[in-house]
Amino acid sequence: MQLINVKKLRSIKFITSLYNLLFKPLKSEKGDYDYLRWNGLIDLMWRTGGSSTRAFLTKKFLSSSPHYLYPKNKFYFLPGEYEDLLSRLRVSRAAIANNVLAKVIKPDDEVLEFGCGHGLIVGAVGHFCKRAIGIDVSQAIIRVAEELNRDIKNVSYVRSSGLDLKVIPDQSLTFVYSIECIQHIEKVHAVTFFHEFYRILKPNGRALIQFPDLTRSEELDAWMEGTWKVQSERPYSELTMMRIRYYTPDEIKILLTRIGFSDVVFLDYDLNPVEHSSIYFLATR
Repeated sequence: MQLINVKKLRSIKFITSLYNLLFKPLKSEKGDYDYLRWNGLIDLMWRTGGSSTRAFLTKKFLSSSPHYLYPKNKFYFLPGEYEDLLSRLRVSRAAIANNVLAKVIKPDDEVLEFGCGHGLIVGAVGHFCKRAIGIDVSQAIIRVAEELNRDIKNVSYVRSSGLDLKVIPDQSLTFVYSIECIQHIEKVHAVTFFHEFYRILKPNGRALIQFPDLTRSEELDAWMEGTWKVQSERPYSELTMMRIRYYTPDEIKILLTRIGFSDVVFLDYDLNPVEHSSIYFLATR
């Protein structure tokens, strides 16, 4: 009886795995976004490559939207161009942390940022809270966040399925926030995450949630006059993720109150130095 050719089987398995990695969404990726199919490949490159590979991937992500490996992203930077980009991002994200979050987060708070992306906001938050966690649907961007914030010891990063926050235990944190993230999620999914925020917070824990406000003239004008034109030129896979979902203050207050939050308080529009026409709600469990 002929023995099985082990090397041949391994080669077939490797080719099959590579095909699935490149052309099919990974089975472990439960979020319904096309870009997730790249996470396994990028994570493999991150783990097997050296510091130059990690630096290349970090630059690649920060050259455009932080989750995507689009062909239009830059492969080459002029001298100092990437450093300037990263510096500007650090300044703008630190401004959000200091101008918004530092006013409502306490030194003994245990914090979660939902949709942390490259982690520059939660990295800054780590300087004025007990500990912080950044969570995101993309394993690839989690790697970038770890790289950019490797010197901040009280901040960690985890990946969610994109459908829930089951990786976070019940009533384990005292503060959760989301900035410039929920607006890209379908409303039915956003409500699911509001329930999850309530679940993971301890009694009297607080949630800070930000949205673009449809009742503000700037946002309404952008939506009515420009956004639909841009979106009509995008492929559906990109449109589904990046399309902005607008809310009104009354809508948010109704949803959060129905879930069980109390003391749902509207905060000043001008808190965010990046998005001046945003809704901010601070809700207590």
